[in-house]
Amino acid sequence: MEDFIAGKTEFDADGTLTRMAGEEHWHPDIELDVSEAVVPEMRGVFRGKEAVRRWWGEWLGAWETVEFGYELLDAGDSVVALIDQRMRGRSSGIEVSRGKYAQVADYRDGLLVRWRFYGDQAEALEAVGLSEQTMSQDNVEIVRSIYVAWERGDFSATEWLHPEIEFVMVGGPSPGTWTGLAGMAEGTHEFLSAWEDFRVEVEEYRELDGERVLVLIHHRGRGKRSGLELGQMVTKNAALFHVRDRKVTRFVAYWDRKRALADLGLSE
Repeated sequence: MEDFIAGKTEFDADGTLTRMAGEEHWHPDIELDVSEAVVPEMRGVFRGKEAVRRWWGEWLGAWETVEFGYELLDAGDSVVALIDQRMRGRSSGIEVSRGKYAQVADYRDGLLVRWRFYGDQAEALEAVGLSEQTMSQDNVEIVRSIYVAWERGDFSATEWLHPEIEFVMVGGPSPGTWTGLAGMAEGTHEFLSAWEDFRVEVEEYRELDGERVLVLIHHRGRGKRSGLELGQMVTKNAALFHVRDRKVTRFVAYWDRKRALADLGLSE
């Protein structure tokens, strides 16, 4: 399923489907339920490899490009794909945003037996016994794992970073905004290079919604030039993480916790 969503299906120069990624893992009697497809003419339930392949060929052939942002979730005998999809019409050249929806693939004996589309991601999660609450809890655990290293003074890990992450420093000695992995590295280095033995201590994790996690923290360290202890300058800080598809897409570091709470309309 991941090969297909990641765009590894192949077309020839005329836009004809030549290879359906993952087709070798389809059950002979595979069922594709696209009753909630966006285009009314494409809705229906299709059974068998040939019928399913024809549907995908017709749908994918209508677009010059199809791009997916996605997250895959293991739900036992099923795999849930939470998708944010964008396309460009082959004939019109018009950009279309499908928005967020979900696909659920049911497997039996290692073969895909049923493929369902859901217009509502929450409905898809519920159908396989998951929930948005589970997802948001996962986001908290992702952020918590980041701070496990940061509390040790280890800021080297990068696997949690989205390639186009936005990093914002609000207040403090080096405020600014940086974009992308190189920008994140530059902004982080600019801040950390001013301190000796810099540490972060977590007080509390707050799950704000299905995407955002607020962390209430203390900073510790000593200024390289001034020799001042960081705790003497500011005692309470905060950080806001935007997590999508298990990657942090936006990270806002607040020098002053009160500012963070005010921006978010929260109280301590």
